[in-house]
Amino acid sequence: MMGKKYIHLQYGERQKIEALRAAGHTYAFIAKQLNRSISTIHNEIHRNTMRQDVTNHTKVFAYDADIADGKAIKRRSIASRQKVKLTRHWQKVINTYLKKRWSLEQISKGTKVPYATNTLYNYAKDGYLRYRPKTYRIKKKKYHGVKTDRGVFAIHHISLRPKKVEERQEFGHWEVDGVEGPRGSDAILLTFLERKTRYLVAVKARSKTNKSINEAMDFFFRFYDKQVKSCTFDRGNEFTNGGNVMNITHAHNKKIYFTDAFAPWQRGSNEERNSRIREYYPKGTAFGHELQVRLNAVTKEINNKPMGVLDWHSPQFKFNMATKRTKRKQVS
Repeated sequence: MMGKKYIHLQYGERQKIEALRAAGHTYAFIAKQLNRSISTIHNEIHRNTMRQDVTNHTKVFAYDADIADGKAIKRRSIASRQKVKLTRHWQKVINTYLKKRWSLEQISKGTKVPYATNTLYNYAKDGYLRYRPKTYRIKKKKYHGVKTDRGVFAIHHISLRPKKVEERQEFGHWEVDGVEGPRGSDAILLTFLERKTRYLVAVKARSKTNKSINEAMDFFFRFYDKQVKSCTFDRGNEFTNGGNVMNITHAHNKKIYFTDAFAPWQRGSNEERNSRIREYYPKGTAFGHELQVRLNAVTKEINNKPMGVLDWHSPQFKFNMATKRTKRKQVS
């Protein structure tokens, strides 16, 4: 014969327990009033009134129905997650995401996978998932041989960037950087990061010459001109010559800003996204034979990964939504 299935205490019952306990009634009396066992009432009151203070001495607090109910909901939530076993189906799904370089947190919070982040870490630790923790080293950029007139930096200094740009309130403001290959190689990647949506674009430049940089810039604007209001650069050689400045401000009619020297935190989002590109192109990778179509595939994969800063939406989703809003404004 099967035993009677236990039914969890409801919020209304907890309110009665609070009132009866405050009136000084015993566990037995309360149990009889609620038609519950004495052990159920004892455990309920004990787990929600006994606390450990900082001196490790037990202190007793009054039973509170709201606090008790909240703790019960949390316990059931944790227990339900722990009961979910790692099936072969979900193991395959998770490993597919890991192969695409998703983090365990992205998988847990940005997909329909029914496991908490900590649970996934435990499975990975036990060898059920193909997960390897990643470490990133961002190379400090050397600033040397910059011949740009200091007046250009003053006119376009980052301190002049509007507050709405600084606080990511407005769509269309980009950070631009270069990802270089090994010493002696010519080709570099220009990376463009839209500040509000964290959407990333990478364009190959054949070299760091003015002509190649301008060609790469023109390629970017060919596809994203309507989504660009300003660009923020560091003071690397590839961005600070007068020709490139004139190309952006005049030919494309965009506002530009320069960061301070040796201040990568002023383009923190761009630096972080560059580290994701390094997952696909480790340090020492030469870009001379890399095709733009391959770069597009890499950035597409990166842009489709959810981010906590975007409430676990992907940069691609946020960028598409912002683009649609921009088009509606232009029509109206």
